[in-house]
Amino acid sequence: MQSSNILIFGEVLVDVFPEQNLIGGAPYNVARHLKAFGLAPVLITKVGEDTVGDSILQEMQSHNLSYEGVQRDAVYPTGQVKVTFTELGHQFEILPNQAYDFLENDAALNIVNTHSPAMFYLGTLALRSQQTREVASQLLAQISCPVFCDINLRAPWYCAQTLKFALNHADIVKINHEELAEIAPMLGFSGHAEQQARAIQKKYGLAHVLVTCGETGSWWLNDAQNILHAASGNLESPFIDSVGAGDAYSAVVMLGLVSGWEADLIINRASDFAASICGIRGAVPNDTIFYQKYLSMWQQTSI
Repeated sequence: MQSSNILIFGEVLVDVFPEQNLIGGAPYNVARHLKAFGLAPVLITKVGEDTVGDSILQEMQSHNLSYEGVQRDAVYPTGQVKVTFTELGHQFEILPNQAYDFLENDAALNIVNTHSPAMFYLGTLALRSQQTREVASQLLAQISCPVFCDINLRAPWYCAQTLKFALNHADIVKINHEELAEIAPMLGFSGHAEQQARAIQKKYGLAHVLVTCGETGSWWLNDAQNILHAASGNLESPFIDSVGAGDAYSAVVMLGLVSGWEADLIINRASDFAASICGIRGAVPNDTIFYQKYLSMWQQTSI
């Protein structure tokens, strides 16, 4: 790969679980995974000048994750999400007016101008804010690398406007099957899932659309309009929760794309790693030893 730098745009926040607080946010989770896989992600985000923001920077430092793109806000707090578990799965209460909603343009542009990224990750939650959306627009106008968009629908913080913004700027989109069924009518598309994905791909000029389907696996609509299927990964330990499984999947897809893996390797490895995350509490393992099994196995079988 020509560059191991990947710019990650979006939120970092604290997931408040019943028994503990965990640092999260889809962009942050992806950045953590990519760093553990040996790449050099740079997170472009904002946290408050508060103890939670301090703890985020400390954790990033402890994992050797660059925080040069993390801005501080003296007015708005570091983002928080309250997580509860119900019979329907994990439920999120995402608080409004958080630091990541007020990203500053000049500092973010400086990060883009001082890196040559192999890929740009665009999260959708931070696009709820007009200010952060405008910064994203400025950054996207400056880059020439592929844009990977991870669709994360978090009610009530999305609408057709923000979805169209993300899709118009994306080259590669990852979405789960429930989100695909929800956004397709919002964008004026009907039919079954494959028809919806093909319509979105054509309308927005997407190179690839990846759809995750939980226990039934995932599928990839590629630039030749062919579909590749993968079974769900095997969970080798007891199921704990599915928080962050989609972020794990996205990280491996990005790793595979910038590393030049074949498509079937990418989608199957992404499924396996996503399944492994369901065996831990939260979205990201604390110990990098967790990744060694996959790195060793992938190095042995890479073409």
